[in-house]
Amino acid sequence: MSSRRRATAAMPSPATRRLVPVVAVLMVAALLLTGSTPAQASTCPTGTLGGIEMGGLTDNLFVFADGNKDLNWQGASKGFVGDVVVNGELAKERTSGKVPYAGTIYTNDSDLGKWQDIVDQNEGQATAVFDADAVVDCAVSSLHAALAQIGLLTATSGFEDRSSKSLDGLDMSGDGPNTYVINVTDDLKVSKPITITGDEGDVFVLRWDTDGDPSNGYQGQVKFQSGGAIIPAGGLTPSSFIHAAGDINASGGGENPPAPYPQAPRLDDGVGSLIDGAKAFSGGGFFTGYWLTTGSPKDGKTSSLSNAIFVGGWYTLSSKLSMTSGTSGVHVSAVLDDDLVG
Repeated sequence: MSSRRRATAAMPSPATRRLVPVVAVLMVAALLLTGSTPAQASTCPTGTLGGIEMGGLTDNLFVFADGNKDLNWQGASKGFVGDVVVNGELAKERTSGKVPYAGTIYTNDSDLGKWQDIVDQNEGQATAVFDADAVVDCAVSSLHAALAQIGLLTATSGFEDRSSKSLDGLDMSGDGPNTYVINVTDDLKVSKPITITGDEGDVFVLRWDTDGDPSNGYQGQVKFQSGGAIIPAGGLTPSSFIHAAGDINASGGGENPPAPYPQAPRLDDGVGSLIDGAKAFSGGGFFTGYWLTTGSPKDGKTSSLSNAIFVGGWYTLSSKLSMTSGTSGVHVSAVLDDDLVG
C-alpha cells in the first residue's frame, strides 16, 4: 500500500478534487496579520486536510487566538478532552464552577490566570505549559492562513447556494477521495440531524454565510440546538468536515446522534476511557468536525454558548466568547491527506 495525496495534476477540478494548497502565499498573509517572524513560521507543523493547510490546528480541541474582551470557560459541563491553545497575552481568562478536563493548555503568558483553577481541579489528567510563544504563534498564524485559503475557494458546482436542510441525505460516495466546497446560505439554525454520506478520505468544506461572500465576513449566526448535528455516514468521520463561520450559538434539548458518533468526553477520539469527573452527553447542539470562526463580522464577538457539544475542534479569532452550562467537547484526530493509503 502506497501513500497517496489528494491532488494531482490530472485531477480536473480543484473545487471537487483534492485542492492544491497555496501555503507559501497564505503563510505570508498570516505573518503580516500576526507579526510572527519567518523563523517562527518555518518551525510550525504542517498538514493538509482536503487540500486545506491546517498547520497543526487539528491536533487541538480549542485554539483561542484572541479573547481580549472575555474568554469564559465555565461549568457545569459534561467535560472536555483535548489540548487547548490560548493567546494568554491577549485573553482575559475567566471560569467558575466545576470543569472536568483532560489535556494540556498551552499559553504564551507566564500563567493561566483564572484558568489555573481548571488545571487544579483535574489533577492527574490536566497540565499547563507556560511561555509557549512558538506554539501560540504557529496556531494563530495557521488559523489566519486556513481561513484565508477557505475564503478563496470556488464552491463545487451545485453547492453554491444551499440550505442546511437540503444537505440531509446527501450521498457523495463512490468517487472519492474528493473535496466538496459548500456555501450554506440558508437555514443556519439547525435543530435536526443532517446525515451526509461519503467515501473515506472525502472532505466537506462548509462555509456558513448568508450572502455567500466570505470577502465581507461570514454573515449570519450558526446555531445548533435540540440535538441538531451533522452526522457522518459511509466512510466519513467527524474529521471529514471543515467549517468556516462568523458567529456561532447553541442551546440544549433533543438527543445525541447515534453511535459510533462520540457519546461522551472520552479519550482516543471519543471511544476510549471516560475522563475523570465527566458524564455522557445528553442532547444539545453538536458541532461536528473542525470549526474555524471569526466571531461576528460586526464586532468580532461570539454569542454565549449553552449546551454546545464540540466533536472535533473549534479554532477562533473571536474577541469575546463564553462557554456556559452544558457546553462540552471531545477532540477527534484528523486523517490528513498524507495519511491516506491506497
